[in-house]
Amino acid sequence: MAIKRKQIIIGLVGPIGAGKGTIIKFLQEKDFFCLSLSDRIREEIINRGQEITRERLLTVADQLRKNFGSDVLARRTWQKILENNNPKVVVDSIRGVAEVNFFKSKQNFYLIGINASQKKRFVWAKKRNREGEPLTWEEFIKVDEQDFFSGDGQTGRNIPDCLKKVDFLVDNSGTINQLKNKIFQILGQILLQKE
Repeated sequence: MAIKRKQIIIGLVGPIGAGKGTIIKFLQEKDFFCLSLSDRIREEIINRGQEITRERLLTVADQLRKNFGSDVLARRTWQKILENNNPKVVVDSIRGVAEVNFFKSKQNFYLIGINASQKKRFVWAKKRNREGEPLTWEEFIKVDEQDFFSGDGQTGRNIPDCLKKVDFLVDNSGTINQLKNKIFQILGQILLQKE
């Protein structure tokens, strides 16, 4: 009988447009199953019969955290992880300290932080053209500030404090190949730690 490998769960935290989606594509090449805390918010918005906009994503996320606890999105995503039973999982859109703490209480969880300059992030966010993405620099600055921190920092979004809790921090100021190399080096370190 084959020995079942232990699960690896990688979490991603960083500001809007920093390159988290690109990292997910790299990890999917290595057979990682992707989940996003933001998808739990989208599910809630759809259940309410509302249109998905960036403003609504932020508002509904804060409502869910206030009504069901600061780690509600992490708990709901954890249920999806258990249902899927994939040995390699990447979790995107971690933005709250309670979410980080929830996942860090699980075995074989590693948090990767990613950052890039605001100007680069604006260009990348505009290029990917997701629902409700800001189209002007002024809109981007406003959304970036809202996305970075909300509420008292404990119940809302708090990317600066989440970044203080990472296991690995990636500066995405180079090329896409440099980013890929950094991520695969980190993945190699994680696999070494598991042995």
